[in-house]
Amino acid sequence: MQGINSREHRILVEAFDKFESMSLIAQDVLEESEDAVTRKGMAELDRLYERFQLLYNELEKCIKDYETKKKTVRSSINRSNRKLSSELQKKVKY
Repeated sequence: MQGINSREHRILVEAFDKFESMSLIAQDVLEESEDAVTRKGMAELDRLYERFQLLYNELEKCIKDYETKKKTVRSSINRSNRKLSSELQKKVKY
């Protein structure tokens, strides 16, 4: 699974901040539609990044929960197998 590179996103956020600062100074340079496309695109990108972070955190929690449960189940299986094996060996001896 390939994640979203946080460093690259921060670079884009910084570039957008620079865009906003310059667009305030030179308001008449860009057409309104071009400005709107840039702002809308960055807003969508931010929402997707926030969603990714939320899902990634949920995935990390799920992985941790899985690993914990896996250890518990493995221990239970091994304990039960030892007990069953011991009982089967007793029955074979008799």
